[in-house]
Amino acid sequence: MKFEQIIEIPKPKIDINKTLADIPTVALFIPGVQEVRELEDGSFEGELRVKVGPMSILLNGKVDVEQNEQTDEWMLRAKAQDKRIGGGVSSTIVVKVKQLDSGSTELAIASDVQLIGRLGELGQPLIKRKAAAMINGFAENLKSSFG
Repeated sequence: MKFEQIIEIPKPKIDINKTLADIPTVALFIPGVQEVRELEDGSFEGELRVKVGPMSILLNGKVDVEQNEQTDEWMLRAKAQDKRIGGGVSSTIVVKVKQLDSGSTELAIASDVQLIGRLGELGQPLIKRKAAAMINGFAENLKSSFG
């Protein structure tokens, strides 16, 4: 499934990029993220608890993060599993950071998500609503982090 969303943060791009670079902290802005820690190889592992329809999901996984300063893009590649229900998620997320004339910053978020096992049985409309709610929650938490 593919998702696209644009959010606007009333702060300059330099502030947004500095905040995004602190992965363990900014990850906690995503609703349901319990913990994120950096591994020796520079990747991150963490835990996400979320309820999607009738299912409570506990995903444990790994995320690789790359920043391309020349194109103002962040790329995240994540794989996570919920061993209790026999399913998982694989996703690639690209965040394009753009300074607006107003002084705000636009984040264009494009996600490609594959659900594996029992998670794949959930309907796309249900997943899309939950993904949109999580991105909106992330945006609100990011905005409020600037005071």
